[in-house]
Amino acid sequence: MNPTDTLTRLDNLETSLLSFLQEVRSIKAELQKKSKVSPSIESLLDADEVAKILGVDIAYIYTQARSGKMPSIKLGKYRRFSPSQLKKWLDRKNGSLL
Repeated sequence: MNPTDTLTRLDNLETSLLSFLQEVRSIKAELQKKSKVSPSIESLLDADEVAKILGVDIAYIYTQARSGKMPSIKLGKYRRFSPSQLKKWLDRKNGSLL
């Protein structure tokens, strides 16, 4: 193999390796950034807040939650509601009407 061909191959290999190294560094930086994000807990709603949001009576909220028809979390004597779980529940209910 002549020296010019060898140098060309080495240049191509070097370019490929540098590109690969840049991609690895990019993925590593993205993973490090994601690992620094601390998980957050969403604020829970009480029955009064849910009733106001949905425009219904608070007694309806408690009835639906106690019967398991509406997602809720029981914390001792308190019943709380996850906004994300309520949204999924509402999406399912709206989907069943279609």
